[in-house]
Amino acid sequence: MKTPTSESLRREAERFELRFACDDCCHRTEVAGHLACSLEFPVELRRESLALEELAFCKSFELA
Repeated sequence: MKTPTSESLRREAERFELRFACDDCCHRTEVAGHLACSLEFPVELRRESLALEELAFCKSFELA
């Protein structure tokens, strides 16, 4: 799901400590020393991605 980012989203993400990135997902794993997805999706969404104009959220995200 693609979502535009805004300054208010960045403030709320920081204020409420929102978890949305591959870094926080229970499907994350490590392959050859690099972050990977156990479902073999591309690992693209990182916490610092809020600086981008638009985010594409993973439908399989689950909190670890």
